Amino acid sequence: MASKTVEDVLFPGIDVRVERIIDSSDTLLVEAVSTGRPGRCPACRKQARRVHSSYQRTLDERPLGSRLVVVRLRVRRYFCDHRSCSRRTFVEQVPGLSERHRRSSTGLTGWLRSIAVEFGGRPAARLCRRLRVAAGRTRLLRLLTAPPVPDRAPRVLGVLGVDEFAFRKGCTYGTVLVDVEAGRVVDVLPDRTSETFAAWLTDHPGAEIICRDRATAYSKAVKEAARTPGRPGRPGRPGRPGRPGSR
Repeated sequence: MASKTVEDVLFPGIDVRVERIIDSSDTLLVEAVSTGRPGRCPACRKQARRVHSSYQRTLDERPLGSRLVVVRLRVRRYFCDHRSCSRRTFVEQVPGLSERHRRSSTGLTGWLRSIAVEFGGRPAARLCRRLRVAAGRTRLLRLLTAPPVPDRAPRVLGVLGVDEFAFRKGCTYGTVLVDVEAGRVVDVLPDRTSETFAAWLTDHPGAEIICRDRATAYSKAVKEAARTPGRPGRPGRPGRPGRPGSR
């Protein structure tokens, strides 16, 4: 059985070489150097040929047992020799370990994003403190990516879901529209007024069922749109499955 190197244990499949490990009582400091091929310019995607300089960046990594892990990674800055490119130099990124403008490793960022998705802001921050990972609720929420919204909503939807959400809690609210059968966002409205939702329903007729809460603005919009030609489903009582209209 082949023996494993330090790189195989700490950075499997990542192009780095470990130079030194400093082990203290609660922190493991790993000094590493990038050994991958020359990077590509993020602007023109041309591969670099000349090294400009190198510098050391610090990354927080996932804990190892009871110890915090900090990586001091030496990376290279390259020249971009492509004449039409606006960039003159750029810094390489190590796939699987570093990303632009982040002070945490790719693995730790993935951990934090998963925690934020499952628990939200404050509960996720409390769990991170238990795991000895420095991450506040604001940082965790910034890792959440908005679901993709198509440029144009489909003309006909079988089951349309509608609900409000906060752009800024207590101040500004919008409306999110979801294709319930496909499980994807189809549009986002800038407010939660009946006029805006009714106008959207008029422009996108044909929904057989509209799933909503008991907010009067949405029920009023459904009734207004139902009076126009090409209306969506007949407005009905909320919570009545299996029939056209609202539920």
